[in-house]
Amino acid sequence: MSGKLAIAYHNLSNMLEAGVPVQRSLNTVTPGLKPRLKKAFVALADGVAQGNPMSESMVLHPKVFDPVDIMLVEVGETSGNLSELIGLLSKWHEMSARMLRKMISGLLLPVMVLTIAAFVFPLPNYVLGGWDLREYLLKVLSILLLFWIPALIIVVIIRTTPKTGPARRVLDTIVLRIPVLGRAVYRLSIGRFCWAFHMLCMAGVPVSESVEMSLSVTGNQVVADMFRPAAKSVKAGELMSAGFSKKLPFDVIEMWKTGEETGRLDDMTKRLADNYSEQAEFWFAEFSRWFPRFVYFLICLMIIKMIFTLAGGILRMY
Repeated sequence: MSGKLAIAYHNLSNMLEAGVPVQRSLNTVTPGLKPRLKKAFVALADGVAQGNPMSESMVLHPKVFDPVDIMLVEVGETSGNLSELIGLLSKWHEMSARMLRKMISGLLLPVMVLTIAAFVFPLPNYVLGGWDLREYLLKVLSILLLFWIPALIIVVIIRTTPKTGPARRVLDTIVLRIPVLGRAVYRLSIGRFCWAFHMLCMAGVPVSESVEMSLSVTGNQVVADMFRPAAKSVKAGELMSAGFSKKLPFDVIEMWKTGEETGRLDDMTKRLADNYSEQAEFWFAEFSRWFPRFVYFLICLMIIKMIFTLAGGILRMY
């Protein structure tokens, strides 16, 4: 969804920047969209045709448009800066889609190899006549279930766990402790917070509201908790960076503080967002490189066991 939404926002931003009216721009970008996204954009165009702000129609489609999207569009409509803010949303969703593609590319090949291995591993017993076809297929199924049931359980836990609360915090803590992947998620969460704050700051949203909204899109409660006290610091009239947890990277705290002191916070948050997004992309690439090797190591162990099983069967024949 993020990838398609990024393209739609990009096209919409270009048309608005060229001076095309909002309703006409929405009608132009709608063809070619996926059904769910197309339905939402048609509703936006209809709402604008009836004289309603685009942001009001977006509220009716919470599964398509995030609160950050709605807030930025609302601010853009009020300030007359809609094309630029939608352009920022395009970059935001493109970044999210790129990270997701990194994850999928790292998992796809190992999953295929494991599936093939499930058919190969029990083959010696079937070839040597130890099992009939039914027993062979049952063994293949049991191996596949051994891989897929834990994966399914993990997906269900992630999808059903509330986005906030103790359960989510425990889950997010576990994710951060996974080798390589945890580093990627940690940096991605920092990058998401900085990028969301940058967008809201550019839109002229008050700092306290920008902090609260940025916390909601961080994607990891543990990392969000490191930024959360900043909201209290702002309300107390202090620098936002004074409330940051000392567990955050030193460069984040110092660059943020410098941005506040020099009045260039929008520029500093953009630099931090780009930096940590690049770091997250690097660690996702590392995960994509090392996870398949771990899977191949497991398969090598399976092959060694298969060789010994095959050799034992041949020796028993003689």
